[in-house]
Parts: sequence; C-alpha cells; structure tokens
Amino acid sequence: MYCFLSNKNMVKKKKLVNTLARFQEKRKKAILNEYNPLKSDKLLLKTKNKNHKQQTQKDVIPFTEEDSILLVGEGNFSFAKSIADLLPSATYKMVATCYDSESDLKEKYNDAAENIEAIEDLGGKVLYQIDATKLASSKQFKGKRFDKIVFNFPHVGAGIKDQDRNILINQKLLQSFFENAAELLTSRVLYNDLNDGEILVTLKSGNPYDLWDIKKLAKSSGKLITKTSFQFNPNLYPGYHHRRTIGFEEGLSKSENEEIIDKNCRTYVFINKPVELKKKKEKG
Repeated sequence: MYCFLSNKNMVKKKKLVNTLARFQEKRKKAILNEYNPLKSDKLLLKTKNKNHKQQTQKDVIPFTEEDSILLVGEGNFSFAKSIADLLPSATYKMVATCYDSESDLKEKYNDAAENIEAIEDLGGKVLYQIDATKLASSKQFKGKRFDKIVFNFPHVGAGIKDQDRNILINQKLLQSFFENAAELLTSRVLYNDLNDGEILVTLKSGNPYDLWDIKKLAKSSGKLITKTSFQFNPNLYPGYHHRRTIGFEEGLSKSENEEIIDKNCRTYVFINKPVELKKKKEKG
C-alpha cells in the first residue's frame, strides 16, 4: 500500500513538473514573440487594446515634473510656455527650440518674445536655428538625453502645391527627425519598460497628414516602435495658440487654435526598440 501511494505521488509530481515546463516555454515564446519584427505591431495592439481605448477616451497631458523635455520646431513658443506654466518646478529641465533665427522668428510671430521671456524667467532654455533633422550631431546636445522629445505639427512649410511632392518632403522631414531624436532619448527600452524616453509627434487627422503614414516612418528608422496615440486637446494647455510654419499675420491668419480645433489632432508616442529585439533582428 505504501509503495502504491509513493508511485502515485511520483506520477503526480512528474505531471506537475511537465506542466510547469510547458507553461515556462509558452511564457518564453510569448515574450520573444512580443518583439518579433513581423508580429510586434499586431501583438502590441492586442495586448494594449483596452488601455489604449481608455486613454483615447479621456484628455491626456503626457508630461510630469520628473521629465526632462526637448521641444523642437516651436513657432511662437506658446506651447513651451504653457508646459512651463503647468510644470514650473521642472522648467529648468526644459529646452525649447525653433528652426528660425531669433530675428526671423520674432518677425514671423509677434507674440514669441513674450513667451520666450516667460520660459527663461522660469529657468527654461531657448535655442534658435536648431534643425530637427540633425539633433544627434548638434553640439548643443552633445552628451544630453531627454525623457520627452516633442514635435508638434511638423511641416516644412514649402508651399508645394503638388500633393505627392508635398507628402514626400514632409515624410523625409519626419524620417530624419526620428533617426536623430531616437539617439537623444534617456535610455534604451528593454521588454517595453514604459518609464523610458518617448518621442511625441502631434498631427492633424485627414489627408494629406494620414498619407504621411507616421507609424511606418518611425518603424523604418530601425530604431523605434509605436507605443500608443491619443487625442490632442489644445484646451489642456492654457495660453497655447497654434501657429503655422509660415508665420502669423493679424487679420489674415486664423487666430487662437482655429487652425486645429476641429481637425481631430492626435499625438503619436514612439519609444526606442527593445535591445533584445535589435539583437535578434541583427542576427536574423
């Protein structure tokens, strides 16, 4: 009788060990498949579908007092100024930049000087003539890393009438930006650590912006994956007034946020591709 029970227990133990082994193997495959280049987009969508829906249904301000923030392509600096007002204790970690020279900027946007002064008074840094497509090689950012890199409503402003050419030149702008900005994020992501650096790009919805295919552009850099996206609500940022790349002219340009308020704008969030995935792809 004793022998019979002992054998039975051994059989149960063996089954338990086999079951545990199968579970561990499935878990291992799940982790690896999560970052399979061929499946990552679909699996990321499935695993985060519920959280993503909840996030898109409410207003989101993606900045905290712990963040170091780099803003590129600022126009009148009203967005940067609004962030500084919302997070005054963190403004010393903010760097707000524009492509224009100081004189050109103030000629294009008559409210820029006031916003810049407010940012600097709170300890923020403002830089002129910063090319968003050459961030990684810019001496101003040598050795610097940021938790959030923000590019709101990127557009070359070239006035090209041909839609195909217009799409192409803006795609090139974003692709070069992604390749450079990825090098300035705070750290590499391992197994989708959500605390690591993020690139945030906000666009209007509809054509031609949808045709830019921003997620594909980020992926084509070979460095980034899409984390999520959410609706951009300009009303969350007091004092923010959207301005076009070509500038603002009183009486002719749309004031306040009329340019974007009904465009269903979205902010797309990108993170560095996990280290493990990069290694796997290189070996493959």
